[in-house]
Amino acid sequence: MPGASAVAASPGVDGIDQAVHAAMTSQHLPGAVVLVAQHGQVLALRAYGYADVARRTAVTVDTRFEIGSITKQFTAACILQLAEAHRLSLDDTLGTYVPAYRIAKSVTIRQLLGQTSGIPEYLGTLRDPSEASRPVTFAALLAHVASKPLLFAPGTKWAYSNTNYALLGHIVELVSREPYQRYVRENIFARAHMEHAGFIGDGAELASTAHGYWLENGVAVPSLPLDATWAAGAGAIVATAGDLLAWDDALLGGSIVAPADLASMRTGGVLPSGAPTGYGYGWLIDGTPAHPRIWHNGGTFGFSATNATYPADDQVVIVLTNLGYAAPISLVSAIFEGLHPDVAAVPTPAPGEDPAVTARVREWLARFERGDIDRAQLAPKMDALLTPAAIAGIKANFAPLGEPTSLIYTGTTNVPGSAISAYRATFGSMTMQITIGITPEGKIAGYRIRSTL
Repeated sequence: MPGASAVAASPGVDGIDQAVHAAMTSQHLPGAVVLVAQHGQVLALRAYGYADVARRTAVTVDTRFEIGSITKQFTAACILQLAEAHRLSLDDTLGTYVPAYRIAKSVTIRQLLGQTSGIPEYLGTLRDPSEASRPVTFAALLAHVASKPLLFAPGTKWAYSNTNYALLGHIVELVSREPYQRYVRENIFARAHMEHAGFIGDGAELASTAHGYWLENGVAVPSLPLDATWAAGAGAIVATAGDLLAWDDALLGGSIVAPADLASMRTGGVLPSGAPTGYGYGWLIDGTPAHPRIWHNGGTFGFSATNATYPADDQVVIVLTNLGYAAPISLVSAIFEGLHPDVAAVPTPAPGEDPAVTARVREWLARFERGDIDRAQLAPKMDALLTPAAIAGIKANFAPLGEPTSLIYTGTTNVPGSAISAYRATFGSMTMQITIGITPEGKIAGYRIRSTL
């Protein structure tokens, strides 16, 4: 395997190579690019592995990767630009722009941005992944969800859905009166000086894009291609790590949207119940009080990526890989913990742990790894979310983790309809947070695993 290449380095990033090689081994990553920056300066930009395994073509720091849902940051910025130009309002309803989608006609643009619309996931309806390798019209894409009920009343709950951002991308086209890709190139890429950025399927630029892979029986094999029309405003962008840093710098530097809109993008929403959503507009918000993190993952059939910013540390960690359903956020966390050893301290277990809940956390980790779903244990909405396509993706994500070497209870929060218990789980060199929601009837209302930082 080709070694790492570095264009800049500092003593504080000496552990990056070790962290990357450990992740590449445990997750079977064909290739990766890692970028670490602080105070506007690149500390490390390193390339690993292969862009094309069959031809033994090495990844370089200028290799382009599909960035999947990180695209949502760009789509959100486009919407905010159009709002600043008074060409739309965030309180406009979806019915204004997509009258054919009658079930969701009262959903607002603001709710689409914050993932509180209740609109179901269109990708979860696919019975055959190869369907997404062929072009689709917006009308055909919308038909996948048009007859399905909303998951909840708009604005009352939070649920991540690619459909929200596919709809937002369509709104950009309607309002700007130009194709989404052209608007993004002219109003985002050009402003941010993203010199290599493009979209899935770009002709002349394909040679500089890594080949995508996914795992079959623990071996990375070429993945199906994803057509850009399926990804749309939810995930169609292709970029280098340097492009993403240029985007972060331009966005945070005020070159893309006004300061008030930037704050809205990077501030988590609050539901009527008072519960935080942990999501802004195209950004997830978490971390710790000392090291808050604002970030987003992205994934397509053959690629997984993370763009993570740490505002209190004025630090950015970007990881791009050419393996679908991988966990680059765990590598981001390992790199960040190497730079900040204080965040890796093992917490003291919280009081009040329920052994029965802890046992279910372990049980469902194993179930997700096997793709073995016991629907009798699930609340109706959780059951509906676990479509065959969703289960296949979850299995691919969970299978590399294995059994946790430690599982520490960190507390329970009661919200309307369920009690959410949180755990800190260690899988080899990776530390993750697991949350499980249990209804008063004992059904599982939700299960989430994510990196702790």
